[in-house]
Amino acid sequence: MIKVYPASEAPRQVRKYASTNDEDVFITARDFYHRNKDIRHHKVVVYDEDGNIAYCLGFQKNKPVNWEDAENNAMVQMHLSNYWEYSLDDEDLDWSYVERFQLFVYDELDEYAYHTARMIAKHNPSVTIAFTDPAAALFFTEDERPLIADSEEGLFEAHPELKDLRALRVHSEIRWNVQDVFTNDVSSYLLMTSLYWIKREFYYGPLNPDKTFYLIKQPVKENGLTALIANVVGTKQMIRAIRPDFIPVVDLGVANDSNQFAGTSGEDVWSMFFDQISDYDLKEVYNSQHVILDQNSNLNLNPYMTEFVFSNKRAELQYGDDFRYNEAVRAHVEKTLAKVFPTDAKRVLGVIVRGTDYNAQRVSKYVPHGLTADATLTKAIDYMREGNFDHVYLCTEDQSYLDLFRASELADKLIYVDQNRIDYQQEDNQEKLLIEIFGREQSNPYTRTLDYIAVLEGLTRCQALLANVTCGAVTYALGRGTDYEFADVGKIQDGLNE
Repeated sequence: MIKVYPASEAPRQVRKYASTNDEDVFITARDFYHRNKDIRHHKVVVYDEDGNIAYCLGFQKNKPVNWEDAENNAMVQMHLSNYWEYSLDDEDLDWSYVERFQLFVYDELDEYAYHTARMIAKHNPSVTIAFTDPAAALFFTEDERPLIADSEEGLFEAHPELKDLRALRVHSEIRWNVQDVFTNDVSSYLLMTSLYWIKREFYYGPLNPDKTFYLIKQPVKENGLTALIANVVGTKQMIRAIRPDFIPVVDLGVANDSNQFAGTSGEDVWSMFFDQISDYDLKEVYNSQHVILDQNSNLNLNPYMTEFVFSNKRAELQYGDDFRYNEAVRAHVEKTLAKVFPTDAKRVLGVIVRGTDYNAQRVSKYVPHGLTADATLTKAIDYMREGNFDHVYLCTEDQSYLDLFRASELADKLIYVDQNRIDYQQEDNQEKLLIEIFGREQSNPYTRTLDYIAVLEGLTRCQALLANVTCGAVTYALGRGTDYEFADVGKIQDGLNE
């Protein structure tokens, strides 16, 4: 991002200069920094008509101000690439986020604030653009001049009619903060991304000149399997709705992306377990002419994905035919579940007891807490009696919960997949996250995930569902479109997540 600095910060040795008469001094500076990576620490000096220094422009790396070690974090840097190509003549942008608002209040004039303000005003002249940065007066022409004030209070005092407009506040700082999108207070970088997220096209080779691929390439990081599926399927469905002419493909192989499936190998996690989501493989895509890279569409830096991931949209996602396990996974699932489900079982109650790592204090307030395991067991017993079920199929990664059910009156009706479970009664497992325990035990992540997939698929073979709280297994079972007689899912308990 390019920011504005006062004339007093002009360097003694001028490597690049521009004029206030330039059509767009930000583009002049942008192109200079794009061509000269090694001297991006030098400021561009901007002179006025009289030859005096009006101000300077300087390059600043895009990194969240509230993210430690952002510069060395693979996930952060992947999603914070620069916008090196844009102009006022750009077409086919995504205006759906911008069109929610009638007033845009920018707190600082920077490269992306300047461009988005001009683009928005051009797209819809009826909206109001305002800056609470006096420096904005140096950049806009009289014809396009926005409202300018010293502060937001001063702006609304001078223009009280603005208080009734749907407003988006835009700040220059990049903050890794989910709530920004939901409070309509976002960075100029995020606003830029909302317009350009489907425009990041790359040329990889001569193939498919008549096709455009949308490459979903995101770090997996701490995400589990169900979150991984939901993110990919949700993005695929969103692309299909916005740009049905795009062909979505997925590659979840990112260098230095430490995750529970592939470690830091950079291997494509998606292909480990799933078929490609289109008829084109990655080898062909990476040799095609038109590939849009999904660099900035994950979580906090794209408002559409933030809203999807951190609202009910992901929990209510219906997968349909938008993903398919690969042949090896399908074979493992069939072989495993054939040993679990009795051939004469006609009515099976699926029971999900999520627990495991929510007792770790450092994540306790972020993880859903629901009914206790004891209360869930009591409910399961009642449902078995009332619903005339043959078996209870238990889905849990907590060994103590399995032991609880095995010691109950449901013991002879209990079926489950023999998977690697964690005993949180052990002292060295307390205050540990599930991924940390698996890493310490050095269990095979591939076979562990195969078993977990079998567990999830077993839920789709049940006739009814009981769960102690909303979690990944619940969203998976419902997202698969299973036709349950009922789905009793415990609500997040009040007070426990505060």
